[in-house]
Amino acid sequence: MKIIQANKHFYLRSGADRYILELSDWLRSEGHEVIPFAMKHPENIPTPYAKSFPSEVETENPKSHLNLQGLHSLGRMLYSLEARRKFATLLFDTKPDLCHIHSIYTQLSPSILHTLADRRVPTVMTIHDHHLISPQYNIWAEGAGKNYRHVGIISGTISKFHKDSYAASFAQALAFKFHRWLNIYARNVDLFLCPSNYMKQQMIRGGFPEKKLRVLPYGIDAKTVQPNYTHKKYALFVGRLSEEKGIETIISLAKILPDITFKIVGRGPSMEKLHRAGDKCSNLEFMGFRMGDELKELYENATVVLLPSRVHEVFPLITLEAMSVGKPVIGSRVGGIPEIIEDAINGFLVSPLDLSGWTEAVMRIFYDDDLQQRLSHGARDCIEKRFSLDEHHRKLMMYYEEAMSMKKK
Repeated sequence: MKIIQANKHFYLRSGADRYILELSDWLRSEGHEVIPFAMKHPENIPTPYAKSFPSEVETENPKSHLNLQGLHSLGRMLYSLEARRKFATLLFDTKPDLCHIHSIYTQLSPSILHTLADRRVPTVMTIHDHHLISPQYNIWAEGAGKNYRHVGIISGTISKFHKDSYAASFAQALAFKFHRWLNIYARNVDLFLCPSNYMKQQMIRGGFPEKKLRVLPYGIDAKTVQPNYTHKKYALFVGRLSEEKGIETIISLAKILPDITFKIVGRGPSMEKLHRAGDKCSNLEFMGFRMGDELKELYENATVVLLPSRVHEVFPLITLEAMSVGKPVIGSRVGGIPEIIEDAINGFLVSPLDLSGWTEAVMRIFYDDDLQQRLSHGARDCIEKRFSLDEHHRKLMMYYEEAMSMKKK
């Protein structure tokens, strides 16, 4: 089978990117031909298909929205004729059996969906965030931030909800409203793959037809991961250092619990601010960006992994990574997290702003060895019984076949 994997990035930048790259490797190992489609970028993985990639656009710096480059980025966000033209050439040259869409907004635009519909290519889309139902990529938990799901273009611009920028917020709100008006996703995607029941319900609430929605949780290959039920007495966070991840909660915990070590792995836009907030905590370590064996070792030796998100996470892959090595997770009771963490079975669930609840949960795990061991074994058992990568792949292929059969009718 020839399968296009379309995503705005073709290099490792986020958990979603890693999922796509690992999925592509698995599909190739099963004898399928995988054809990538992404934006051009210096960090892209070399591929003979790069000639069909649309040009790079600048989206990280909000100031870039105020010049000619910003106008180019806005045009790309709304409807990219360049992406559609180059994608049409790729379809003509490769004649794929199916296209798997991921995060295409902004850098690619949904214009490529019209090309897929014109060529009657079966199309599935994995929902990695909230962008199809809100101009925000993330939706704040109650009390943690304002919900801009229904914000207007003018009010959204004034609010600076996106990147604290008038220009970026205007572009984001305008593109969202335009794509909703076109109904371009619901009309042209055959099946939407939701990693959690939470996300399925959000899609239904957002007006997407339930008959097109399928729940497909992520999985992990436990056979390749050896659990480690010993630990070196530290709590671990792994992720992007940004406001929505709730790392301020970990800094507060470090101040309240000076006898417990907290390690923070990652980088992101809030890095300097967080370093300043925690610079007087001798029990708090910022480890920077880690990957490979270094990250594996940090997971293996942790006592517990913390996930204090202040937004409704769709399905954080960090939970599977932690639990596969036998580490309990204390996570926020938001989004799809309660579908992974079972309270007092493989970790604890706490409201994101409940600092006393976070303090109690951390103390219970660090000062009750029997509880820590029980939760650790419960974490590994959960992975083996509920989040098998083989089962994820089996269902994915089933949905690929379903989408192809829909196009034949």
